[in-house]
Amino acid sequence: MAERRYEYAPAGTLPGLLQRGRGLGALMAAEDPASAAELVYGCIRYEWRWDATVDDRHLYLARLVRDLELPLGPVVELLAGGEKACERAARVLELLALGGSVEAREALRAYIREGEHWLNVLEWVAEAWPWEWWGDLEEVVRERSSEEDGSEPTREVEQPEALVGPERGEEPDVPALVAELERAWVDRTWCGPVRTARGLARFGPGAAGAVSLLRRFWLYTPHSYERAGYLEALAALGSAGVEQAFTESLWDCEADARLLGARHAPDTAQVRARLAYLLDDPIEESRVKNAAEERLAGLT
Repeated sequence: MAERRYEYAPAGTLPGLLQRGRGLGALMAAEDPASAAELVYGCIRYEWRWDATVDDRHLYLARLVRDLELPLGPVVELLAGGEKACERAARVLELLALGGSVEAREALRAYIREGEHWLNVLEWVAEAWPWEWWGDLEEVVRERSSEEDGSEPTREVEQPEALVGPERGEEPDVPALVAELERAWVDRTWCGPVRTARGLARFGPGAAGAVSLLRRFWLYTPHSYERAGYLEALAALGSAGVEQAFTESLWDCEADARLLGARHAPDTAQVRARLAYLLDDPIEESRVKNAAEERLAGLT
């Protein structure tokens, strides 16, 4: 079974939204959890991230499984798959355990005892879980390590293309930046256009003519790591509808996007409820929780 999929569904559909980790996907899935279940499992079963070294999905998918009250069985079954499928499932289960799921915790403990890629899973849970959740497996770890004769798994190290920028000479003007962004759109170049977007953001409303193009990247990019950068650029250019985008970002897969939402989403009952949710969620990143706490304090 192929693990990597790049045949994305249209960005406005529920499958396409979930594949991209968009906040709107989580909101739509909550309206009909039963219909969304197989789509959520499919996002764990297959690798949809454009760049697995920087694009985040684990927390997004763990929340979908938890909040839609989906059975964990299909996720646990993936632990027996290939190394990458096992990783995706284990990362989701690791977070669900932190969120209070005993079933998820026991599934990973059982895998450490008997699973093929047990050492990887052990490293992940040891980093995230309290000692009392896994410390009693120490004897099992010694036995399994001895059986494998001290061998260690091979680590793949990749340099994310999204983090490597081209050297620039003279600073380009707005028309040059727009032309660069248009070329990226035509070529479907998803890694890197956010640098151009940030360049346009420096011109503020003077680059307002690029709003439509920037919004297309925000809506369509599968490279979720760059989505927050497009949103920041849209706000800097004074884009209409940016408040709605900030609100949706409170459900985004990327912590940077959720952080922007926590700081800038308009004061509505929906936003306040979501900020309280993020603040109380044990699997949320601390910087997002802190922003939610500060924002709620300011609103009340």
